[in-house]
Parts: sequence; structure tokens; C-alpha cells
Amino acid sequence: MKQLSYLSAFFLLLCAAPQLRAQCFELVWSDEFSINGPPNPATWGYDLGTGQGGWGNQEIQTYTSNAQNVRVAGGMLVIEAHKVNNVWTSARIQSQGKKSFTYGKVQFRAKLPAGVGTWPALWLLGDDVTSEGWPACGEIDVMEHVGKDPGRVHGSLHTPSSSGATVNTGTINIADFATNFHDYEVRWTADAIAFQVDGNTYYTYQPALQNPANWPYNNGFFMIMNIAMGGIFGSADQYETGGLQNGVDPGLTTARMEVDYVRVYQEVASVAISGTENVTPFATGLAYTVSNLAEGTFNWTVPAGAVITAGQGTPTITVNWGDSSGEVAVAAVGACNTYTASLGVNTVTVPQTGSYILDDFEDSNHDRWTANPGAGNSFTFTESDGALSIAYAITAPGAIPTAVLQLEQLVDLSTYSKMRVRAKTFNTSGTVSMRIDLFDQQGTATNASPVFKLEPLQDDGQYTIYEHDFSGDWLSSSPNIGALTDSSRIAGLNLYINYGLFGAAGSDELWLDYIEMVDPQVVNGLSEVLAAAGLEVYPNPAQHSLTLRTTTIPAQWPNVTCQLYNQQGVTLSAQPWTNPSVPLAFDVRHFPAGVYFLSLQAGRTVVTKKVILQ
Repeated sequence: MKQLSYLSAFFLLLCAAPQLRAQCFELVWSDEFSINGPPNPATWGYDLGTGQGGWGNQEIQTYTSNAQNVRVAGGMLVIEAHKVNNVWTSARIQSQGKKSFTYGKVQFRAKLPAGVGTWPALWLLGDDVTSEGWPACGEIDVMEHVGKDPGRVHGSLHTPSSSGATVNTGTINIADFATNFHDYEVRWTADAIAFQVDGNTYYTYQPALQNPANWPYNNGFFMIMNIAMGGIFGSADQYETGGLQNGVDPGLTTARMEVDYVRVYQEVASVAISGTENVTPFATGLAYTVSNLAEGTFNWTVPAGAVITAGQGTPTITVNWGDSSGEVAVAAVGACNTYTASLGVNTVTVPQTGSYILDDFEDSNHDRWTANPGAGNSFTFTESDGALSIAYAITAPGAIPTAVLQLEQLVDLSTYSKMRVRAKTFNTSGTVSMRIDLFDQQGTATNASPVFKLEPLQDDGQYTIYEHDFSGDWLSSSPNIGALTDSSRIAGLNLYINYGLFGAAGSDELWLDYIEMVDPQVVNGLSEVLAAAGLEVYPNPAQHSLTLRTTTIPAQWPNVTCQLYNQQGVTLSAQPWTNPSVPLAFDVRHFPAGVYFLSLQAGRTVVTKKVILQ
């Protein structure tokens, strides 16, 4: 009646209030104890030893993590106290730092031990116990039972206002506590905590005016399960000796509590998906989970090329990824509502060979490049003969004319940090200047000094290789000063042309032959040594065969090994090329369509050509 009166008064005070909504709880988490062995270490830890002052209660047992005291067996959590040589051992497990909750219904289904001197407990303790101490952190004893008073189950709260004493408490009689399982639970809201057994409420705590002293219950609480022996609550006077709280039936040698499950229910406004957001192409065994709904029907979808290998219809799926980015999505029907959620997943390429080509302009497709010249300026892109021509007309260099390369997939360049750009220009206008910044998936760019300026500029119309090692140069100055570019998630690059304070009005042209990234500690990249041989791959794109030839026969030809590999770095074909005057052919009829790489390696020098199979 108190709650009804309160709600009525609340309604009268707020005449225009919307219709009140009944509480509806969804199962958001559970431990069903389905895997035999120790309790799941991702959720449960152990309190060990005798604690200060017998865990503050003059208890006589020693807590262990031994299997004889605590284990999962037959779909149950078993906590068992044993007396050996007149010494009691038992177990206390807790989810501190691993799993905690604020509000909702917390439910333990358990069968309790019998025996005078036993003191089993299923309870919750505030996360801030280590910082605020007890009882300021608050305590919720969902179930306590003492064997000296068999069948009487206690539900209690400990707060600063009670000086930690058991003042706010209620009891219920459960005659078959030791022979049958029962649901011991609390319903916890921002206003009240109700104690229940099998859904029947027997005590509600609801202070009229809340304050930190009587209501430390607005923060996270973790779970604890244990069997204590003796102590200030469990000890039986008739068996006590030496003035200690050690009153346990001397004929008792073991006490066993079984927990069928622990479940947490909460009101759910929306759901989310947790899982890996950046994956390598064709990664396997990826797990995606609805993070705050554990029960219902779940219809999952994944992008084309990805396959759900397990878990469809459940809260967690296992996925084998394809080679494209996309969304993992779910439509979930719970007890209270239907929920939808999605998670964007980016495919991240991890280079596997000596170099990784960002673009070599071999496919006559420069759609990955976007012109952003700024007002009053223009770019013209032309791709031919394996190179990209950028002709520009600049009247406002202060607009920061930029050509942007957006990669088809994110690339991990944390190791492949050295950029090599082969470019040429005649610089007839005297206005050609170039700078390149890499940027990550968040748009954070390597625009803090030192930056990669392609200088000193060679303006003789011959190709020149410009290099810069970004190792240690991932810092950004704009828009977030001091932010670091995520080198493991590079999304593209900005090529600034005739830009900024040192730019000038003018028109000119430059050519890019390739832009590649290499591991500065391992290889030289697409080196001049092999490049001088004028390597060509044809046809490209190809359907049946690929041929590699040189346009210039070098005087000295090193021992060259050629490998054809896919985007995952898996070598599909390999053969030596001993005579450069004889073209080298690869049979590709049995490979699926897609992007591949042809790698030529001579010692520590590697040349990589991108090829497309149709």
C-alpha cells in the first residue's frame, strides 16, 4: 500500500505526467554452470585464507580455491565445506572487478546445506568497497541461512545508517531448503529493494527520504557466494568452546551448497553488439554478441562474403569473414520488446611480404583518388602506362589543394612504416611542391612536424624515388593537437600539391608511378635495381594466364624468386626466374576472381606488382 499511495500522490502532483509503464525485465546475463571444472575465471575470483578477524565475523573456516571446496559439476556450482583433522575449509567466490550490476533482479537458484554451525550466503557488495570501505559501500544479503535455525531464510541490508548491523532485515520459512532448489532473489530499483523466494516477496526496504547513509545503492554491486562455518551469526552456543564463535556440530564433517544458476534481469532500452570491429580479410572464428540481452530469439545478418558458422538464433554468433567491410546486424525479440542493433566491421589488410603497394596505377582505375583542390583551383587525373598524371591549375594555394587516396580496406602499417613514392615532374611553372600525410579510420592524420615533403624536388622529367619513414612520426596537430594517428588502421593519404604559404598561382603537371610502404628494417621495397629492368605484367586484368617480362635485359641478373599470393599473404604459386630474356608465365585459371600480388624477391630486395584476375 505504501507504494500505491506514493504513486497516487505522485500522479496527483504531476497531473500532466505520461502513462506509467509497468516494469519489464529482460535476462541480460547468466551463469548456468554448464562447463565442468573450476568456475569461469572470466566472471569469478576467489577470496582465500582466514581473513582479518575470521572475515570480520569470527568465522572458523579457511577459504581455498581447491576443487574439493569449489567446482562446477553436473550443471551445478558446488561449494563444499570439509572438516579434516578438526580444521574446516570452504570456498567463497566473487565477481569483483569482473561482473557487476546496478538495479534489476538478481536471482540465485540454490539448494542449501544443513547442519548446525553452517552459514551459507548469496549476496552482493558495492564495487566501491575498496575505496569507500564497508558499510559505506553497501551490502545486500540476498540469502543467508544458519543451520542452528533450520528453514529460516534471511534477507538483509547493511548501510552506514545501521552502522553495518543487521537492522534492515526480513525472514521467510523454507522447510525444504536442503532438499529442493529455490529461487532466492532481489528486485532492486532506484527506490526500493524487495526480497523474494520463488517470486514471493517477504521483505521490502524503501526509505522515505534517501541519503548516502541509508541508501548506498545507486552504484554497481558484485556477486558473492560462500559457506561460512561458525562466526557471530552461524555459531551455536551449545557447541562453543574457549569463548570463541566456533559452535559447529562436532559430528558434522561436510556441508554442501549447490547453485543451479545465477541470473540477472534488467530493464533494457536498447541493445548493442560487441565484437571485433577491425578484422583481417578471411579471418575465421570471429565472435559477435548482443551485449545486454541474453534470452530471446535472434536473427543475425552479415555482409556478403561472410558466413555465420555457429550461433544463429542465439545471443552469440561465430563468423568467418570475407574480404569486404560491412555490418553485422541483429534483430532480437526479447520478453519485453523487439530490438535491433548493428556494428560496422572494417576489413584490415596486414602486409605479408616485403612491400605493400598503396597504388601502382596498373589497373587503369583511379576511382580511389578524389580531387579536393579548393575554391578557384582544379585537378585533372589521367591514368596511362601504369602511372597517374595530375595536372593542376592553382589560383588559391591557401585553399590547400589536396588529392585524396581512399584505400579500399584499412591497412596495418605499424610495421610497414616507410613510404616510397616514385614520381616525376618538369616543374615548368616553378610551382610544383608535394607533401603526403597518412590518415587513419578516424581521420587523424600525420600532419605534425616532421611531415613528408617530397624534396629536394627533381624537375628533370625523370622518375625519382622519395622516401619517408613514419616510425615515430604518427603525431597529429589538427584537428586534435597531440593525437596519434593509428598506424594499425590506415585508411588513406592526403597528397598536397602547390599548397599553403609557400604555394603560388600556376599550372603544371606531375606523374606518380607508385606509392608503396615497406618495413624499413627488412627490405628495400620496389627498388631501382629491379625496376631498371622494366618489369611488365600482362595481361592485367587476366583470366587464364599471367606473363612477366622485362623490357630491358640487365647486364647482371640476380637469383630471382617469383611468388603469386592473395590478399591474405597465402602463396598460391612460386617459381624461380633464372633467365630474364625468357618471359615467366603463371597459370591462373583455377584461382577465383579478385586482387592478387606478384612478388619478385632477390635477396633482401622485393618488387611487388598488383594484378587482377577476372
